[in-house]
Amino acid sequence: MGGRSHQFDGLRWGAGFTTGAVTVAIANAIAIALGFVAKALQDPVDEPVFGRVDEAGNTQWTDVLETLTQMGNVAQTQYLGAALAVGLAIWFALQGWRWWMPLFLFPVAWWIARLCQLTIAAIVDRDRDVVSLIGTQIGAFPSGGCARIMIISGAAVVLASYYAGLSRRTTRWLYVIPLLLGLAEGYFRTRLNQHWFTDVVGGILYGGLMLAALVRTLRAFDPAPATVGLARPSSRSSSPQADVLGANP
Repeated sequence: MGGRSHQFDGLRWGAGFTTGAVTVAIANAIAIALGFVAKALQDPVDEPVFGRVDEAGNTQWTDVLETLTQMGNVAQTQYLGAALAVGLAIWFALQGWRWWMPLFLFPVAWWIARLCQLTIAAIVDRDRDVVSLIGTQIGAFPSGGCARIMIISGAAVVLASYYAGLSRRTTRWLYVIPLLLGLAEGYFRTRLNQHWFTDVVGGILYGGLMLAALVRTLRAFDPAPATVGLARPSSRSSSPQADVLGANP
């Protein structure tokens, strides 16, 4: 019960802000570099892939994909983030952990990723004039749908593994979820010709980079929540903090 009255004990605001700014900047710098590589690959890679998909035309399967691919859309990822935030906040409150952390992290992570992705798209400035299979302008680099679904689902894994002290094995398996969602969204959008192929590859890589930035930022901001009773204690040998977040021995 004591931990519930000291929800802000042990936080390092300055370290968290600095680490977040630096790691997000690094992730975006890498993504911009990848964007110019992708742009250079448009003729030899993207246009042949686009042509083959366009030749395949519409089928019953592409009609299904039009619905499935909406999971990475702006509104859908906002709804998913809100649901995960509330669910994790309730779980954390029942456990006596930092119940406000999910309510804070999900919208911040979503908006930072959204604004950064739009900035990268403007800098890379890919050819978007092609009309896709389902009649919409082709997307930008990196694919926001792929990145958003990975960041939102991955944020839930990061929070659960860090505060619940999940084992390394469990944490690794849970990280398969955002990866599979990103790959699925990449396939959906490629099959619908909503993006150049390298856009979706970039979106998946960008989602992973931003998740890595989130992990490092959380560790810097809240380095030892278990010591103040606001997380489940775990040893280095089984701790996801040691395996994923690089906790100190």
